[in-house]
Amino acid sequence: MKADQLQGYLARSAKDGRLDPFWLLTGSDAFLAVEAGDAIRAEARRQGYTDRQVLDMNASADWSRLTMAAADIGMFDDRKIVDVRLSTGNPGKNGAPAIVKYLDNPIDGVVTLITMPAPDWTVTKEAWWGALQRKATVVDCSPVERAQLPSWLKARLARHELVMSPETLDYFADMMEGNLFAAAQEIEKLSLLHPKGEITSEQLRQAVSSNARFDFDTLFESMRLGQADRIVRIIDGLEAQAEALPFLLAMLTAEIRSLIKLRTGYDNGQSRVTGVFATPSLQKAARRLTVKKLCGALSVCADIDRLVKGLPVPKRDSDPWIELKSVVLFLAS
Repeated sequence: MKADQLQGYLARSAKDGRLDPFWLLTGSDAFLAVEAGDAIRAEARRQGYTDRQVLDMNASADWSRLTMAAADIGMFDDRKIVDVRLSTGNPGKNGAPAIVKYLDNPIDGVVTLITMPAPDWTVTKEAWWGALQRKATVVDCSPVERAQLPSWLKARLARHELVMSPETLDYFADMMEGNLFAAAQEIEKLSLLHPKGEITSEQLRQAVSSNARFDFDTLFESMRLGQADRIVRIIDGLEAQAEALPFLLAMLTAEIRSLIKLRTGYDNGQSRVTGVFATPSLQKAARRLTVKKLCGALSVCADIDRLVKGLPVPKRDSDPWIELKSVVLFLAS
């Protein structure tokens, strides 16, 4: 289930007086993972799981501690939460079979909560991951995409009996993109200033400051899809976040080279190109952009690299961020 579905699921579990024995929280949004974990632990406490043990585990950990923690219930407690933090996402050679064995032998009165980052594709093929997917209740804590953010904000506002028009929600989403923690805080603030009813765009502007945060993947996805207006906002945000321009430039040039390979393959009648992970948006961009245009953008990236190193480049602005914005917009058009 998605993280925003968890509250409803827990409410139904509370009515039945039950709680699933195994939980897996996975995804790259730390705020959603923390909030989901808090919600599960709070419901567990309401149902009498008063004992709790936290295990920070990794590939070199002693995984026998997991079974011991589940079996070691305190004298005055008959229900326990075992809170496993697998921050590396890799249980190692000893941990993988230990997890499978542990899932095969649930203990009455023990709820186990495993928190870990989203796995890469190699992990998803492993037996322990398959066992977790089958036997645990999985809560997806992936970031909320921009297209879904207004709906997410609307649901959070509804908890406080607050509403916004679609236009105001869209503006709010622009202000909060990539920073759900700030969005939740701002909604709490709005609930104090305006306990119930509609929040107008003017009220929103007066009460809330922009807390949007962007990453490189968001920029490249917008470039592939030709979202020019969004690109300007993202690059301005990345500059304000003091992101490392050399690293961003290296990723951009790698992106352009992948597009050149893909477009060249398409021009030669190939449907698949070896060495390129062709997502739907990358394929769309490769069909839209010519090799000539991509090579021209690659040449501009070389000029930007010189600007970053403090070298003058004739006919280029001295600010590399301006030139970066120009080349990305060029690729988006």
